Amino acid sequence: MSTKTANNLISVSIDLCRDYTQIAYCMGNMAEPDSVSTIAGEQKYLIPTEIGKLNNSDEWCIGDDALLREKNGEAILADDILKTILSEKSIVVSNNTYTGYEILKHFFEGLFKILKSNYHIVQPDYISVTVEYPDRILVNLIRNVLNDMGYDREHVKIIGHSESIIYYMISQKKEIWVNDVLIFDFTKHQFLVRLLTTVRARVPQPIVVEEMDMTQKFKVSDLQTEQGRLEMDTKFLELLKKLCSKHIVSAVFLTGVGFYEKWMEDSIRFLCSKRRVFQGYNLFVKGAGYANLSQIGIGNADSYQFVCSGRTLVNIEVEVEKDDKNIPVILSKAGTNWYEAGARAEGILDDSKELRLKIVSSLSKSEKEIVIDLRGFPPRPNKTTRIEIVLAYRNDRQCIVVVKDLGFGDFFKSSEEMVKRVIDIEDYL
Repeated sequence: MSTKTANNLISVSIDLCRDYTQIAYCMGNMAEPDSVSTIAGEQKYLIPTEIGKLNNSDEWCIGDDALLREKNGEAILADDILKTILSEKSIVVSNNTYTGYEILKHFFEGLFKILKSNYHIVQPDYISVTVEYPDRILVNLIRNVLNDMGYDREHVKIIGHSESIIYYMISQKKEIWVNDVLIFDFTKHQFLVRLLTTVRARVPQPIVVEEMDMTQKFKVSDLQTEQGRLEMDTKFLELLKKLCSKHIVSAVFLTGVGFYEKWMEDSIRFLCSKRRVFQGYNLFVKGAGYANLSQIGIGNADSYQFVCSGRTLVNIEVEVEKDDKNIPVILSKAGTNWYEAGARAEGILDDSKELRLKIVSSLSKSEKEIVIDLRGFPPRPNKTTRIEIVLAYRNDRQCIVVVKDLGFGDFFKSSEEMVKRVIDIEDYL
């Protein structure tokens, strides 16, 4: 049995993006996660999300090393690995075909080699991975890869960037997020706007992150000319004025390679007036690092309700009778990571040919009912039909409920009849 305490646990966080990947770690009594440099003694934190296979060898290389070796004719690169993995297509490297699982495993092994060689971290106790959106395909792949690399599933957390933002923000001084916070993410492939707001008069306190995709209006390729940079500055200023006229903004975060091109002039002057402005790359990876600390029991995440992509938005309840009283039983709780949400329960039908589920919004507290028709089950005397209810999420906006006839012991065998219902959560908000 492990005798480690919170003071000597090692946690590692990974921000896995289409263009760049970052790593951070936390150990001992460190006050916050620290970014990992790919070169010891330097501040080189961005790892290109690239992987290559060495010619005439079974060895793989990642990041800048892969790019350099490909340039020197020593390796062949896989093409846009994260996009290809999400499409569930095979990946061809050096005329050999690989699955997304194989490529991701080689890439993660390369990341952990950096940790081992530069920081002497061999086997972290907790790992969190943050991605743009915790898609089912990606979540399953990451969990399987890390599990096969020897990491306990219970100590692996996968979250979206919006959730990382919440973890990061609640770990900062309150003055930064005393009002709303704007987060702009400008990468090679996208321009995303996120707005973080806090609902003060509730316990636990909901923290909401809304997302807006403005990629069609803001593109890195538009920054190649002087005219393009001027137009970008003007468009960004217009967007800022519009957002700040609707919200009291106490802080703004600028992240992504697009903000390191020199194009902000009027827009940055407007931003810095009466607001705190932060620019950097490590917002998401550090947020994931704080998520690790929360798993260990450090921090105050339990005081807040996370309302963001990747988390469930509603309570799903079923009413049961116990001791002559109707009692609501929660099958799925709002604010849970969707891939961890769900339930399996059994009950006995009492003078009913239907199952009623209650959907309760986490924010408005509005209630709506779903009725699942069970008239297809065999007719039996009252209280002699036992049912199984299985609830599972496909993503944070959709879940499936399956109700199965279990029969009633030796008196009535199961008919194997079942009813399946797909619930689109947004229809009930």
